[in-house]
Amino acid sequence: MKKTKWLVPFLLVFFLSCSQAANDNIEVQSGKLAMYLTDLPVNAEKVLVTISAISVHKTGGAAFPVFSGEREYDLLALRNTPVLLLDVALEAGKYTMIRMEVTQGQIQISSVLYPLNVPSFEVKINCNFTIESGSTTSIILDFDAEKSLQVSGNPKNNKYNLRPVIQVKSINQ
Repeated sequence: MKKTKWLVPFLLVFFLSCSQAANDNIEVQSGKLAMYLTDLPVNAEKVLVTISAISVHKTGGAAFPVFSGEREYDLLALRNTPVLLLDVALEAGKYTMIRMEVTQGQIQISSVLYPLNVPSFEVKINCNFTIESGSTTSIILDFDAEKSLQVSGNPKNNKYNLRPVIQVKSINQ
């Protein structure tokens, strides 16, 4: 019985030390996973776009041009002040679409101008509006610079794409 009396505490100490050694091994073999989420802002001083044509589509007819030429606009300058894009006489009736050609662009960062790649020059804007005889219909288009700009590849390469995002902000008839 004397032997059993010392055997139980010995086994208890032995198992506890084995258990602690096993826990120590687990800590040495484990690691940490840290996940970060970040956003890459485009810090631009100017976003210049060139619009070369605008056409409208009348219900029951084909699209026809209402502007052709080249006009450059700084989108960042238009944030709080809309600028007149065109003022033209149209036949009275219902219209369903505006098409705009954005042919080129540039972005200015740290006083340096970089070209904007414009993969799709034509922007179709679904827009139902009516031209009434003797009155003016005003449409405000929102050219969203933030949603339109995309960094191509590594931002340090200074390659940018312009995929124009234009929405109808308001129609006043």
